[in-house]
Amino acid sequence: MRKIANLIALIIIAICLSCESMVKETKWTISSPDNHIRIDLQLAEGRLEYSVHHQGLPIINTSSMGVVRDDADLNQGLSFLEKSPPESLNESISFLTGKQLKVDVSGVRQIMAFTNKEGKILQVEVLVFNDGLAFRYLFPEQTEQKVNLLHDATTFSIPESANGWLQPYDQVTPYTPAYERLYENGIAVGQTASYGNGWCFPALFNSGDQWLLLSESGIDGNYAGCHLDNDPGSSVYRLRWPEQAEAKNLGQSKPSSVLPWKTSWKTMAIGDLNGIVQSDIVKIINPANRLSQTSWIKPGRVSWSWLSDHPSPRNHQKLKSFIDLAAEMGWEYSLIDANWDQMEGGTVEDLVQYAKNKGVGIIMWYNSGGPHNDVTEAPRNLMHQAETRQKEFKRLQDLGVKGVKVDFFQSDKQIMMALYKEILEDAADYEILVNFHGCTIPRGWSRTYPHLITMESVRGGECYSFDDSYAASAPELNTILPFTRNVIGSMDYTPVIFSDLVTPHLTTYGHELALSVLFESGWLHFGDGVESYRSLGEVEKSFLRGVPVTWDQVELIQGKPGEEVILARRHGKTWYVAGVNGQDQAKTWSVDINRFGGNFQVTKIADNGSPDQLVATEIENPDNISVEVLPYGGFVLKLTPVSSLALN
Repeated sequence: MRKIANLIALIIIAICLSCESMVKETKWTISSPDNHIRIDLQLAEGRLEYSVHHQGLPIINTSSMGVVRDDADLNQGLSFLEKSPPESLNESISFLTGKQLKVDVSGVRQIMAFTNKEGKILQVEVLVFNDGLAFRYLFPEQTEQKVNLLHDATTFSIPESANGWLQPYDQVTPYTPAYERLYENGIAVGQTASYGNGWCFPALFNSGDQWLLLSESGIDGNYAGCHLDNDPGSSVYRLRWPEQAEAKNLGQSKPSSVLPWKTSWKTMAIGDLNGIVQSDIVKIINPANRLSQTSWIKPGRVSWSWLSDHPSPRNHQKLKSFIDLAAEMGWEYSLIDANWDQMEGGTVEDLVQYAKNKGVGIIMWYNSGGPHNDVTEAPRNLMHQAETRQKEFKRLQDLGVKGVKVDFFQSDKQIMMALYKEILEDAADYEILVNFHGCTIPRGWSRTYPHLITMESVRGGECYSFDDSYAASAPELNTILPFTRNVIGSMDYTPVIFSDLVTPHLTTYGHELALSVLFESGWLHFGDGVESYRSLGEVEKSFLRGVPVTWDQVELIQGKPGEEVILARRHGKTWYVAGVNGQDQAKTWSVDINRFGGNFQVTKIADNGSPDQLVATEIENPDNISVEVLPYGGFVLKLTPVSSLALN
């Protein structure tokens, strides 16, 4: 009897010790497979906190987690509930567009669950990869009525010594916000944004050798897009909802949903600058491709009339000349931009057939509004309602139109995020490719919907046609975008503009040519006029005839945002190298060709003593290439394997 009593006592003690251990568990660490990145979570007086380290150095200091819903405060009074076992993530993902068409993923996934005093549950799902991490909140309970998310308490405490490359979130106007402001160049953390509405994602920070790119991903129509804000002098950045005045006050700035529900992912690309450039974290954490058949999805090069001649989409004959240009250059598409429904001198049907006969696909422009904007450019009122949109997509499919450019969204509210998804799903049903303009940033949707070929959300080349201050800003901006906006997804900048459209370029012809490689976009819209491209030398035209739009590998050779950048991109076995100078001083660069392996014939096209001159040189199997660039200059190299030349 005494033995039984002792055994029972031991069992009780063991249970008590186990319970005590569970109660005392308040700290957790999740590390990347290579142990270079770790996130530490802890409960401190009922509040959830986290910090992030890279190679032992802090890159996010202690910051807050949690949310407040209208039915539950999940930001305080929390206690630990349970955690899932760590799950290894090993996957090889293939894409149809992007800076690398195959990505090998290695990471760790874990979910931590907490409960508030009323028993409401907050789950934190964490993914940690060798090049960054992401986390989001899950609400696993079930409700029939919608709950409203009042406050996302997530913060990002950046080291006070850091500098940032940040884009102000714009004021609300008929044309904004659309992620089209200039980036602030290397400012000290703690500064507040120019327009009082906070800062955009993606946001780049640097402290010592540590680089961090914050962004957001995984919004499926049940959430709003967030951006950043901070108090004056504070290096602690918090999340901010879209402005209520966006989309003409339609819908709410804060999201709502029935439960279960998931928030967006908050993403962090972490490492050196090359690691930032190579990161695909925003895309890989989205759901896999939902399309069963993708052979119709074809990225390509595009001629475009509107930038050099705004009224041209109303002129049948002018549009034919740009189709002719595309055919001459071997470009796959020609874009018919705003107000084509007012075309004179012929019909859209005739134009599509004319292009088809020349082997050129047509892309058509549309206004996304609808009641959410007052922009008068047409056609409008065809994209915001399902029945009308599906009827128009069916008409385009029957005509043989290949894609659409849908413009003027100007809001990150939940109702607009839902509209993006609806357009993508309907376009897929009719095999219509999609480009979003006047839009939000890429949030990884192109993994799930690979017919999303590109997005704008950049102050791009079109500004040369209406902003007389843009020319002075472009050289610096062009050295920032490869480390910020273009990291998170295809960027429809509309580059390679040699003509002076409003004010004279500061960038040289070499700089402009380099943008065709430096900037990645599944549709590469060439923004200049027909005669500008026809007047180029044969080597330059040959380069533009063959420049790819999809890539197998990207490497940063050298660079610093705001000063200069040299990128190398590989397509098959051929390497392309592009460099641009963002500063008002001549430079000499050296590119080590041996780093690429193998023997190459190198085509070099660079500045030639005058901003509007290029010189082309063929070099057989060099060890390195020296390049002299002018102030705001640039160059391109094409490295063709000697074995490929022998086969030809």
